[in-house]
Amino acid sequence: MKENLEKRQSEVIAAMRFPLMVLLLFAHVLPMTSIPIEMNFSEMNVYHLFSEGISHNLSRIRNPLFFFFSGFFFFRKLEKWSLDFYHLQLKKRVISLLLPYLLWNILMILAVYIKNYAFIFLFSMEPGEELQEVRNNSLYMLFWHTPVNYPLWFLRDLICMSALSPLFYAFFKYLKIYGLLILLALYLSVWETNIVRPEANKLEINIAGLSMTAIMFFGAGSYMGIYKKNVLAFCSKFRYVTAIITLMFLCCAIICNGRELHAYIVRIYILFGIITAFNLMDWLIDKESWKNLFCKLSATVFFIYAAHEIYIINWTKGFFSRTSLADSGGGLMLSYLLIPFITLGVCLGLYYFLNRMAPNMLALLVGGRMKTQIIRNSK
Repeated sequence: MKENLEKRQSEVIAAMRFPLMVLLLFAHVLPMTSIPIEMNFSEMNVYHLFSEGISHNLSRIRNPLFFFFSGFFFFRKLEKWSLDFYHLQLKKRVISLLLPYLLWNILMILAVYIKNYAFIFLFSMEPGEELQEVRNNSLYMLFWHTPVNYPLWFLRDLICMSALSPLFYAFFKYLKIYGLLILLALYLSVWETNIVRPEANKLEINIAGLSMTAIMFFGAGSYMGIYKKNVLAFCSKFRYVTAIITLMFLCCAIICNGRELHAYIVRIYILFGIITAFNLMDWLIDKESWKNLFCKLSATVFFIYAAHEIYIINWTKGFFSRTSLADSGGGLMLSYLLIPFITLGVCLGLYYFLNRMAPNMLALLVGGRMKTQIIRNSK
């Protein structure tokens, strides 16, 4: 019975990865800044309601869930803490995290130079802003503080969480569930790890790599892994209550979008939304076709995540912004729906092309995840 629960848990987590990546693509269609939503049914406002609701609210569960998965699998097979266990886990993450992190940032820099010099040579254009930023910023800024391939901030934070894993183990070893409650209180208070700038007399500068989202959800996953909790068994106890609460706080977050209260409400939504996401996927993969599809596509998730910002999604957005669709709320809505799936199609095409033509290079770029997925699917 326990083995069946563990197998089901692994299947659900594997199946969740691809839909979460689709949510990430939707999130990256819009600028990072949220805008207030007016409660009227004008065409433009319906577009804002729909797009902001997905990109800046519904999709906000994606990064917390990926951090949770990482913390959970870091400690899942732990029997007794030792330096050997720590060294082994770090060694694995050099291949799965650090190497891809460096490679994809280097690829982004190369793409910036190639694109800009090609445009200068072919069209006599001036260098773009991104080339100036690459030239003017230090290696620390480009590769760590604000990665030039920006979505890789997640990998940067995950590298830090992995390095700090002994602290997570000690924290939960001695505080147990109370440690998780402390993290929860900090998270819900919207506290962040910042450096104080005395001249401004306020908190402004994030400590790169130590976001509260990473600490909270890698920590929550670590707790579940250390104490060998079954995530599905926990989530299923609150299936209907959490679904209702998730919907309520999602609606409240959308209403408060772009306002100060939003930061507090959306975090409550995220907590309940994570539980609901597990329950939904547990229900959905009862259909074998959905399970096979999502588990197969989960092998592509890391590649899509790392590759989509290398001009793919931005050029797609740029194309639609130059069409007549950008002149109306309905057109913007259509563009908003098409951009993520066009980006997804291009990324999947590149993935399967590399898988056929250069599988070893692809395995290097995705940190060996392709091989891991093949092994899992064969079991």
